[in-house]
Amino acid sequence: MFAFLPTLGFTEMVILLGIGLLLYGRNLPEVGRSLGRTVAQLKRGMAEFKSQMDADGSLRDAKRALQDTVQDVRRAAEQPTAMIDQVRREPERMLRDLTNEALSSADPAPEPSAPPAVDPNGTAGPPAG
Repeated sequence: MFAFLPTLGFTEMVILLGIGLLLYGRNLPEVGRSLGRTVAQLKRGMAEFKSQMDADGSLRDAKRALQDTVQDVRRAAEQPTAMIDQVRREPERMLRDLTNEALSSADPAPEPSAPPAVDPNGTAGPPAG
């Protein structure tokens, strides 16, 4: 009940009660009732405000739209980083692809053929026959 007065002990509370009796005297019950009514009205007002905030559809829609916008901004912030990483890797990948393509499409080296036959006359070419 007295959570807002955690450091007050029993003695301090009795002293405060005595001061309250001296100040308010006969009006103390009326002051207690009005204080109780004020606290009850405050609680009811807070509960009503909370239920209205929860039940208000347009507020829920605005909250959902705000969350969607935050997610879109986060995705947009991540996208340039991914694009920069891709651009950094792109030249290396392109060079690797070109090298692989050149190696796979290159004609195999021609096999060395036998040297042309030399006839006894010293002329190169097919033997006379």
